[in-house]
Amino acid sequence: MKHRQKIIQDLKEIIGKSKNILISGEVGVGKITNTLEALRDRDNVYYIGNPVDYVGKPRPKGYNKYISHIVSLKKDMQIMTNEKEILSFDFSALSAKGGILLIDEIYGRSIEQYQKILSLFGRENLKIILIAGCLKNVGRMIRKFDMILMIIHDGVLILDNEFVMKICNLLGSDPLAGQAGLFG
Repeated sequence: MKHRQKIIQDLKEIIGKSKNILISGEVGVGKITNTLEALRDRDNVYYIGNPVDYVGKPRPKGYNKYISHIVSLKKDMQIMTNEKEILSFDFSALSAKGGILLIDEIYGRSIEQYQKILSLFGRENLKIILIAGCLKNVGRMIRKFDMILMIIHDGVLILDNEFVMKICNLLGSDPLAGQAGLFG
């Protein structure tokens, strides 16, 4: 429990100081739950869901249960759960309000979603937090982030962008390979 509070506090501080944040870590370390707890007191938080995990597997108890759990963690958060909502949403209003966009995984998204997400980086007053279970899936986007974090069971590690880029190159990073049709 002591480690969880430290992780949440570290995330709060980093979110307060950084604009575009990538959060990774192994399964079960609380990438989403700890991030949502760190965002508890923040307004204008929007969540872009994903029915698949970082390897394309469906959420263990189903996407609807997963989304219900996410909503229970931050009840005032706006949720986008399907491709139509994501592609049609006007993010300029969120930017104008100084909003935070929490994106759950990049894997499994259509090219249109991927391009829309890429177009959001650099917008004034919009913070982007991307949760990625595997760094390999974000190789083409690494340079968009000013902070890359790895949550481990007892803390948060800050990773160097160039180091992560080398890891992605070694892993053969191609976030769009073989992903068509995974997102409903």
